[in-house]
Amino acid sequence: MTRTATTVWLDGRLLDDDQLHVHALTHALHYGSSVFEGIRVYPTPDGPSIFRLREHVDRLIAGAAAYGMELAYDAQGLLDAIVETVRASGRSAAYVRPLAFFGGETVRLNPGRECPVHVMIGVLPFDGLFAGGVATITATISPFMKTPSRALPSTVKAGGHYTNSIRALADAQNRGFGETILLNDRGEVAEGSGENIFVVRDGVLITNDAEADILPGITRASVLALARDAGITSRVRPLTLEDLQQAEEAFFTGTAAEVVPISRIDDTHWAQEGPITERLRTTYHAVVRGERAAPGPWLTPVGTQVS
Repeated sequence: MTRTATTVWLDGRLLDDDQLHVHALTHALHYGSSVFEGIRVYPTPDGPSIFRLREHVDRLIAGAAAYGMELAYDAQGLLDAIVETVRASGRSAAYVRPLAFFGGETVRLNPGRECPVHVMIGVLPFDGLFAGGVATITATISPFMKTPSRALPSTVKAGGHYTNSIRALADAQNRGFGETILLNDRGEVAEGSGENIFVVRDGVLITNDAEADILPGITRASVLALARDAGITSRVRPLTLEDLQQAEEAFFTGTAAEVVPISRIDDTHWAQEGPITERLRTTYHAVVRGERAAPGPWLTPVGTQVS
């Protein structure tokens, strides 16, 4: 089988690009009726390894259930399929995109009644968002509100939800910023367009949770675990605009971004990366690459059986 830049598994089969077809009336194409994950593969001393695979699969299954998708694969089946697809890609550094979506050929709104559910896994080359050195990013408070969980469940990583992020990020980048920060319907800080946010105030690491209408990220959870191991005092509570303005440090976390320091939020500037941010960023970088022990079984070597 000829391998192109992206290796794709669809409904149990590895396919070449010329075998991939989506009908023009596919429900997910019109209505965003899909759930997905973003997973990293890293080169490690034990070979290519997938970071926190089990947690990603569990969240995918929970998201599918929230939208009434009946998957043809259980957790073990999805774990095995992802490892198989990564192995077939031959890549040691990659981004994995599992996607469950409603197919069918209809424009009716309720897909659960008549649309089949498909599962796709794509593996594409990816070394990270920032090449070389310590990257920082600027951000602005978005004029667009984060979608309330009463409307769309924030804990579900669904395709249609991301139109909110698309609008907010485009606005921020059109105004010269690298990222955006959305507020929820109570005026509290929610999250970035695709990342969670942390601040440090009075030496305490602070972030919010699902009650603030965020997607509780797996990188976010990993950073909190690393902070506990390092003896860094942490608090999970609502974040305010005052927290952003008065913080000694601020950073984003996400699968693609990992841990990235924020150098500016509108008129608030940080001249350099703070010590807590630096410690967590470098520790996370080492853990995901197998250079330092993780607090738990976070790495799945591609060459081993998943359990």
